[in-house]
Amino acid sequence: MPGLFERMRLRRLARQREAAIVERALLEFRTSRGVNPLGSHVLRPGPPEVIVRVTYFTNHIPPDRAWYAVSETDGTVRELSFDDVAHLESPWR
Repeated sequence: MPGLFERMRLRRLARQREAAIVERALLEFRTSRGVNPLGSHVLRPGPPEVIVRVTYFTNHIPPDRAWYAVSETDGTVRELSFDDVAHLESPWR
């Protein structure tokens, strides 16, 4: 069993990896939509893909959402439809 410092190091590496994946999804969102996102959230960690939800403002509330699958192996990003992630989402309250 790893010691305390090893667990802390592994947790820090996992957070850094997740942050890099989220940044990759945000970059794809900005590039394809030309809009600044409001925020993002990991809906499902990998492997093999991490599903990231990106929220953004339009002219109504609640904000709109876009979903991306980011590969953990090569960093490729593909946009998903709501039907692809409906089982991961909860309704707006």
